[in-house]
Amino acid sequence: MQSDRMRKEECLVSIVVPVYNAEPYLRRCLDSLCGQTYHNIEIILIDDGSVDGSGGICDEYAQTDPRIRAIHKQNEGVSAARNDGIVHAGGEYLIFVDSDDYVHRELVELYMKAVEEDAVVVCDITSDDSACEKSWLDGWMANVEEAAFERFIYFYSDNYVNSPVNKLFRMDIIKRYGIRFPKDKSLGEDLLFNLDYFRHFRCRWKFLHCPLYCYENHEESLSTAYRADLIDIQKECADAVRRFLEDTDLWNADSQKIYYGLYWDRLFLTARMGWEHERRHRGKGNLETILKSGLWEDVWKECRKRKLLTIKRRLKWLCLRLLYRYTMLRRIWKSA
Repeated sequence: MQSDRMRKEECLVSIVVPVYNAEPYLRRCLDSLCGQTYHNIEIILIDDGSVDGSGGICDEYAQTDPRIRAIHKQNEGVSAARNDGIVHAGGEYLIFVDSDDYVHRELVELYMKAVEEDAVVVCDITSDDSACEKSWLDGWMANVEEAAFERFIYFYSDNYVNSPVNKLFRMDIIKRYGIRFPKDKSLGEDLLFNLDYFRHFRCRWKFLHCPLYCYENHEESLSTAYRADLIDIQKECADAVRRFLEDTDLWNADSQKIYYGLYWDRLFLTARMGWEHERRHRGKGNLETILKSGLWEDVWKECRKRKLLTIKRRLKWLCLRLLYRYTMLRRIWKSA
């Protein structure tokens, strides 16, 4: 047991930070990484063609801390930047951190205390700055929850699967199977990367219920978060989750109920965002597209089949129908 502990304390951990126009937040992020209580780390900064002062800040920190490398490239997006970070990473474990976020000083040390060969370690995410002031090293084991891979759908429904930034990845798995972020996606790419990783690493999960990853809360309204292709992205992500569950023999009655319930709720949110966008910006949203699509009807039928049509979901359905009728009448009135 002692030799295993010493072995883990010697492991190099790579931290990949994609950077793009993050000047207001970047120093806070880098200070949190340089101040880690676990010292055997390398910090790989991928400056993705920033046009503000971010590139200079990356070089400044690389010159003062030998553990930091700054790599500058033409802008290709966050997926390409993370992929470049993976290529340059030399550690046995890998962590992703976004440049406008920051982490608790004990993040890496607690990851390495908790990690096991057959387990992935996941920490809690917070937007509360004060959460990073408390030390978690004493009694940290009391905050660990372990769960079997077979409970994957529950982790997914609790939103633990989508993000790559609160997980400790094994580099040998990533390298062996060539796991990368899809460069042609600008939304949903994190989920696709994680699904690919867990398809090849069917591991136990260890949840560190400590708020060790602090994200910058850039508030978005439903209107500003709207994208015209959001319904297509929802379908692509849902299809990917279903394929994952089928490939890993987890597509059963219980997982199907959770899957279709989440699917319908997210379609509802997408439709609501489309209506909000249309109302505020006088542009065409995607409410009409969703309600007229076979996808909406198909998911609703699957929910009915599994007795998931709660009063709340029925009211949401009715609400969207009424909003749709209101939108159509308003268009007719304006064109008259």
